[in-house]
Formats: sequence, structure tokens, C-alpha cells
Amino acid sequence: MSIYIIRHGETDWNREGIYQGQTDIPLNENGRETAKRLGIALSKIRFVSIYSSDLLRARETAEIINSFLNVPLYCVIDLRELDFGEWTGISIWEMSRKDPELFKKWQEDPWNVSPPGGETFRDLTERVMRFLESISKKYKGENVLVVSHAGPIKAMIFGLLSATGRAYWNIKVSHSTVVIIDKDNDYKISMTEISV
Repeated sequence: MSIYIIRHGETDWNREGIYQGQTDIPLNENGRETAKRLGIALSKIRFVSIYSSDLLRARETAEIINSFLNVPLYCVIDLRELDFGEWTGISIWEMSRKDPELFKKWQEDPWNVSPPGGETFRDLTERVMRFLESISKKYKGENVLVVSHAGPIKAMIFGLLSATGRAYWNIKVSHSTVVIIDKDNDYKISMTEISV
């Protein structure tokens, strides 16, 4: 089985560097265009289903892509972005000014430290790995598309590598990155950029 994982298209908050977390923000025009181009590129692959975060920006991306794939589409809460708690809706610069000490601790150990009222990356990784295990059992020898957010995509990679800690910040997932997880006896991860 192969699981193709992509990040939702761009939103205005992405463009402005504002952390969206679990706030429902729609795609902007660029995000819709990227989703359309991803749909065209991915239409060359035979998928049996799409799983998407239930948040608007991911769902909208999945729906646009599915206009080219025409397969069952399921929205899943476990694929939501990290809950940034009180830091939702502000930029990283504002986060660092609000509580410099906590922000520094979070940057140094996001695995164990969370934004106020939010999730740790450990929490995020545990929930996305539950999802990954469930679809790995359900689909054998078939291709599944997953539309999520940068945080959960990094968390899946971390979960499969049994990684923790600061290395989270070293993984870049753009709006045109496709992460492919192949599952036979074990998982193999590859990443590519689709030209959009």
C-alpha cells in the first residue's frame, strides 16, 4: 500500500505567517489553484479513497483534488493541525513576545511543552499515528491520499522514525510537497515536490 500525504493549499493566514491551528480558515485563490494543479498531477495515480482533516482549508483542498479523482472522501478529526491554544491566530513573533520564557521552552522541547491550552507534539504524533495505523490495516496494496496540515505530516514522519524533540523544526512541508509512505512489512518514507 502507498499513502500519499499532502498539505492543504495556501490561506491568507499562511501568507501572513499567522498560526491557524484548529481555526477554520478558507483557502485563498493561490491555494485553490495549487489544489487544482495537484489534482491534475495526482489524477495519473489510481487512488481508492481520500482522507482529509475536517478543517475547511484541508477539506476544500481535498474536494478540489477529488474533482479529478472521483473517489470516496472521508473527513477525520485526527488529521487536524496542532492545537496552538492561546497562540492560535497570532504570528511566531507575537508568540515569542507574549511569553518569551514559555516560547523558548516550546522551541527547545515541543515534544513535551505545549502552547498555553494547546497540544504538545507528542499529543499530535500519537493521534496521527493512530490514524496511520488504522488505514494501514484497512487498505492492502492500494493507494490512499491524505490531505492534512504541516504539523500532522511532520508528526507522521516523526512517528515512523520514532523521533522526538527539536528536529521537528528541521522538516519543511510546503503546499506542493507530497510525502509518500509505502507499507509492506515496514514503512518507507519518501518526499517529492509536485511542480505547481
